[in-house]
This record gives sequence, structure tokens and C-alpha cells, in this order.
Amino acid sequence: MLFERYRPVLFKIQSKYFIPDHDLDDWNQEALLVFCRVVQRYEIARMKSFGAFYRRALLFRVYDLIRQSQTQKRLEDRLAVSLEANRVFICDTVGDARWVLRESLEVKDAVRQVGERLSGIERGVFNDLLQGQSLQGISQARALSLAQVTSAAHRSQIKLREVFAE
Repeated sequence: MLFERYRPVLFKIQSKYFIPDHDLDDWNQEALLVFCRVVQRYEIARMKSFGAFYRRALLFRVYDLIRQSQTQKRLEDRLAVSLEANRVFICDTVGDARWVLRESLEVKDAVRQVGERLSGIERGVFNDLLQGQSLQGISQARALSLAQVTSAAHRSQIKLREVFAE
């Protein structure tokens, strides 16, 4: 094979340069890829030595790989986590939008169902709580004592838990 004839060029460059996280197979693969590109781009009329053209192209590729390994932009690539190796951790920590949607629909359904079970005061207090009002604000707005509002909120909470338990 033609590549074997120019393998000493690879060995010479490999002895001079170190590319982080590249073993012998990676070097061979990069050299073969560069060799294929050089074979396609080499023009006999313009250049005299194919070996010099290949050596220069391989050197530029090695420089690119070294530069790439040392840039801060690529730091995220080195810190990447394998999904397969950490399957349990990923499943426990990454939310699934389909589950969030399903839970949201279940909560809306439970709120609708609990509304049917609440008394008038409980329903009013519950709706006001869902809108983000405080117990004291509800007490003032509905002209109820704070104890009545707190009790109605507690009863509606118990009924909501019953709906969720069903």
C-alpha cells in the first residue's frame, strides 16, 4: 500500500510531537486521513515531491490537534460525561419533559376534582391560594378571621391529598 511507503514520515513527526489523549491508533488514523486528502489534492504539475507535501499537511494537522487539545473552548468536550456509563445518575437527575407534562396534567385534574368536594369557603380560599395570595390577604379580602381561613386551607389541603391518593 502507498501509505506504508510514507509511514516513516509519520514516525518522525510522532517522535517530535505529543498530542494529549492520542494513542498509536489515533496517530495512524489521523495520518491515514491526511494521506487520503493529500492524494486527492496533489497536483503533479504544481509540486515536485509528494513526500514533502504529505509531511507538511500532516504537520499542520498535528498542530491543529495540539491547538485543539489546549484551547479553553474545548474544555467542555474533555469534561463530557458518558450517558451509558452513568445511566442511573442521568436518569435520576435529568428531567423528562413528557413526565413534567403528565404530572402537570394530573395536578390540573386533581385541582378540578378537589374543587367539586370543597365547601364554598374552602373553594374560595383554595382558589385564592392558587393565585398566590397569603392567608392574611385572603382573610382581609373575604372578611373572615385568620383562624377560619387557616382552617379552610387545611381542610382543602387534606381533600387535595385524598384526591392524589385515589
